[in-house]
Amino acid sequence: MTGNSELLALERTFVPEDSRTFRMARLLIVLSTARRNGRLIASLDRLAYYEFFADNPWVVVSGDSEADVADQDTLILAGFSPTQLSYASTGQRFASRRERIRADLADLIAYGLAGIDGTDFIITSRGEETVEGLQSSYADGLRASAEVVLRRLVRLSGKRLEEEVEAWVGHSWLLLDLFDDVRGAAVPAPTKSNQEG
Repeated sequence: MTGNSELLALERTFVPEDSRTFRMARLLIVLSTARRNGRLIASLDRLAYYEFFADNPWVVVSGDSEADVADQDTLILAGFSPTQLSYASTGQRFASRRERIRADLADLIAYGLAGIDGTDFIITSRGEETVEGLQSSYADGLRASAEVVLRRLVRLSGKRLEEEVEAWVGHSWLLLDLFDDVRGAAVPAPTKSNQEG
């Protein structure tokens, strides 16, 4: 018979989003793929978009054009399934991931795995060595997906990218960002005239 602690250990599952190491490795793979393909990442928002959609590529590649079908075949071969249940809450997942990316990128820079070159976020040679050691089917699939996503999104202007993201993830992430921006703001106490109206 197993003890309570053994039962609890058996019930625990690995949640990638809760692992800082996993999230940082995913960022490194995207940065490495961008460097290898000559793609520049000039803002934290763009890095957040590229990383999120590389992990959720079916949001971007959902059409039926010849290019979409070719990219869908690439994603299927890389192990990405168009029927993953996690796509149901894409907006909320994007908002959550976007909030964590600042800290994850700061850690990568502090460890010397990533850096800033002028205005662009880059992977360092030490970061590339780390990425080379990431040998798994997920890492290989993410590399293939990142190539597809970067090719499609890097060419978009900032405004066009924002419009596409809003179409893909909806307005809910904007609402979450609004609440995040006002966190800690002083809220005036209600006055008698406000309460009467």
